[in-house]
Amino acid sequence: MKKLIGLILVLLLFSGIAYYLVQKDSAADKGMVTADRGFTVKTMEDVDKIVIKHVKLQPLIFTKEGKGWILNGKYEVDSDVFVNVEKVLTDMTLSYIPPKNATANILKSIKNNGIQVDLYKNSDRPFKIFHIGSDTQNGEGTYMIMGGSSQPYVMQLPGLKGGLRSRFEQPMKNFRTKRLFHLQPSDIVSLKMEYPKDNFASFEISNGKTPQLRPLVDTPDNPSSPPNEKMVAGYLMKYNNVYSEGLVADIPERDSILTLTPDIILSIKRKDGNESIHKFFNYEHILLGENQPISHQDILQGNRYFVYDVMNDDMYTAQMRVIRHLFFSYKDFF
Repeated sequence: MKKLIGLILVLLLFSGIAYYLVQKDSAADKGMVTADRGFTVKTMEDVDKIVIKHVKLQPLIFTKEGKGWILNGKYEVDSDVFVNVEKVLTDMTLSYIPPKNATANILKSIKNNGIQVDLYKNSDRPFKIFHIGSDTQNGEGTYMIMGGSSQPYVMQLPGLKGGLRSRFEQPMKNFRTKRLFHLQPSDIVSLKMEYPKDNFASFEISNGKTPQLRPLVDTPDNPSSPPNEKMVAGYLMKYNNVYSEGLVADIPERDSILTLTPDIILSIKRKDGNESIHKFFNYEHILLGENQPISHQDILQGNRYFVYDVMNDDMYTAQMRVIRHLFFSYKDFF
């Protein structure tokens, strides 16, 4: 009888252990489901504002405008870069729940060097807040916690090796579009192209019912016949999508560049009342000591240009092969 009672007690003990393990796995599975649903949104249509706050960087406020995003109320966002953020918000999943003995260090790290992400939709109050910590030691996931929680998770993007933190830990300039111009002909009131070292090539277009071309300098060598109207109208279509290589506002030569006479000055007045002025400086002459371009033809031979956006006080670089189609001379319209 004693042996039977002992056997029953052993069976009860093992049954209790088995039940505990099943419940533990069930709780872990529940935690995984909660984490997946808690951090993500079903679609980016559910979000119209995103605020990214890093303890050591300037806050970034992304606001949806039409089909794109505006950064800090002023700058157009580069969709090719921002898609990396969107992908995390919609597709990240739980990799695993860190062991309890690691929780304190993870929370401390997030407090000291974390990134807070707030998501909004039609409200001044965020509907979702989460905090991003460091990437895991093997670099295949990133520690995160939901706002108001103390339970960290390791999150990942399925099928992608690498952490997620770097997608949110970018300076403002990396999120800004590289696009210099995005204009339809109907957006343009007038356009002036100046070549300060070759004024005979300079021209201005007034965009009325029929675009009107005139030289900035009258000379007997100017054509006596009227310009090609289709060519003038077609020229205004060249400003739809014009891209730079990127922002270079922090280069040490910036101030000295701006003291130079630009090779090109491009001024555009728009129907929305805004005006843009861009100044172009030959890159090879400034940094590599090559001959300074003088004539319109010299300018076209350059490989790269610094582009200074006067209104926004921004400096870019652009490859001439990408922007050459803008730089007509007055005589090119005949």
